[in-house]
Amino acid sequence: MNKDSIWMKGIQKEEKKISENLKDTDILIIGGGITGLTSAYFLSDCGRNITVVDKGQIGMGISSKTTAKINYLQGTIYQDLEKYYGVKKSKLYLDSQLEAIKIIGDIVKKLGIDCNLEKVDSFLYTNDSKNIEKIDKERDLLKGWDIKVREVDSLPIPEIPLVKGIVISNTYVFHPLKYLSSLRKYLEKKIIFKEDTLVQEITLEDSGKYRIDTNQGSFYSKVVVVACHYPFFIKPGFFPFFGHLKREYVQSAKVDYPSNFTAINIDSNLQSVRFYKNYLIYGSNEQKLAKKFNYEEGDKNSKNEFMKLFKTSPEYSWMNQDLVMNDQLPWIGKLDKKQPNLYIGTGYQAWGMTNGTIAGKIISDEILGNRSPYSSLFSPLRSMKPRFLPIISNGFEYLKAYGKTYLDKNPNFYKDNVMITKIDGIDCGVYIDSDQKKHIVKNLCPHLKCKLLFNSSEKTWDCPCHGSRFSIDGDVIEGPASFSICIKNNS
Repeated sequence: MNKDSIWMKGIQKEEKKISENLKDTDILIIGGGITGLTSAYFLSDCGRNITVVDKGQIGMGISSKTTAKINYLQGTIYQDLEKYYGVKKSKLYLDSQLEAIKIIGDIVKKLGIDCNLEKVDSFLYTNDSKNIEKIDKERDLLKGWDIKVREVDSLPIPEIPLVKGIVISNTYVFHPLKYLSSLRKYLEKKIIFKEDTLVQEITLEDSGKYRIDTNQGSFYSKVVVVACHYPFFIKPGFFPFFGHLKREYVQSAKVDYPSNFTAINIDSNLQSVRFYKNYLIYGSNEQKLAKKFNYEEGDKNSKNEFMKLFKTSPEYSWMNQDLVMNDQLPWIGKLDKKQPNLYIGTGYQAWGMTNGTIAGKIISDEILGNRSPYSSLFSPLRSMKPRFLPIISNGFEYLKAYGKTYLDKNPNFYKDNVMITKIDGIDCGVYIDSDQKKHIVKNLCPHLKCKLLFNSSEKTWDCPCHGSRFSIDGDVIEGPASFSICIKNNS
């Protein structure tokens, strides 16, 4: 079984046509995913020097693990936003998603990108009679905004039943890595890319420029765009209170009934469906990262559910993490009044293709001095008062997870080839591979000092507090951690 996402199939690492050394720049974009490359696309002709850095390969971060739905039917988002902020802002969010869909279509057409972009119908449904009213509410809101919505009593495939559902048109799916790879090739002629560059610290100097410290050295930039998954440097002790991380398990296999629709439910047990060619892609077993520590169990449950429903074993199996803000709106735009040239795009609540795209447009507009109609809606400076109780709840969950990792260093789900032990007075994680080689790392996340848990499904060390992930030899796979946990001379 392949542990990479299906999008990695046949994708080769691009030849690096980049500068040898980091140089001072006018605009720095940290992160080469959907937000970073969309921002770069809209800034590429502004006459300023632009640099995009990524800790790994461009496009191979969170964007490579998405299910890649380009969709504006997103659970109960519209009724939730109406409750928090009123119907006008809820409609404004819909407008932003529709514009994002148009932007992707326009870029694909203009650049002639072959990324399997396909127009599909999208379904929202429930199998819980208690949620029928929510489906009806979402339907009524969309109809009130002149969106064509139909009620349905079944999906195009019989394996998943429903008690109530709605369907809309004019949504899309595509191959995210083909899209990003083509966008990168187009931009290489205009901007500088630097891969394998892990940003470790950003400091505003008295000159008004930012000093960027990385594993490849330091340089300066007038403007900084943080387009990575988790804003690793932003008020690290407080940011987790404003949102939470959730993990989703994704399975995929060939089926003999390929179709052209997407579907997602609103029930407590996530079910997410789309197709890519003759492959079915199914997401399930969504969970808050800070609540469940046995990642292998979640993966196993997802596989079993897939096999029970579709009578076949998954050929691809991977995990994805999403950052969800308390009020379900992303953070996009200027981050701090005292630092006017610092921008961010994060917290896309599992809808990264549309929200990441509109983030790139909003951020580029603000940098160029253009007015975006969505700036105030997504502003990181907006009041979070409508979701005060989740702020308290999230904070408690993170503190509980932090404490639990210290109290229970060797959980009972660890197997004999995994252990936490002291070496030279340091808590270390030890993994023994099939060749009996020991892989030893520091069992401490350098972000906020949470202890790590071993993820036996993907052979990684994961932080349950803020989502950092490390290889068995301690290299950073996913932030917010910006330093490795390596110990030399593993044996």
